[in-house]
Amino acid sequence: MHKKILILGGVGSGKSTLAKKIADYTGYPLVHLDELLLDANWKAVDKSLWQDMSKEFLSKEFGVIDGNYSNSLPARIDWADLIIFIDISTVRQLSRVFGRYIKNKIGLEKRIGHPKNSKNKLELELITWTYNWNRKSKKKTLNLLKRTYDKKIVFVTQPKKLKLKKILSK
Repeated sequence: MHKKILILGGVGSGKSTLAKKIADYTGYPLVHLDELLLDANWKAVDKSLWQDMSKEFLSKEFGVIDGNYSNSLPARIDWADLIIFIDISTVRQLSRVFGRYIKNKIGLEKRIGHPKNSKNKLELELITWTYNWNRKSKKKTLNLLKRTYDKKIVFVTQPKKLKLKKILSK
């Protein structure tokens, strides 16, 4: 069974939900990078703090990490033995971001992977980032993955339908 799992994809693609599902299934420790790298106001924490936590987690023999954060992506790719890339359309990403915001606001859903003590926000910056992710950030991520030959990489368009036992076995 794969022991070091990295989950990538755009905003609203289902990274955090899938990561939690895999961590629950395997019992592996889980890191949501938004929780680790952002403060309650959605601002980046001190980079030295991230480097210390990153070294600690990436020294583990097993675990699940979700999040993109390009500055640390090469190290996480090196660490992982299974990379799951959730690939959904921009329209679907945006609809999930808006839907998640509304469900959270009215109390129907608790968002997974939020920074601790943060408020549910829907700002123009997030909408713009989501809108541009498939055109910009996705290409950079895929270029890094193209140079990765010793890892199992799985592309998923419907993460809820993923068969964990099958995907996690080597």
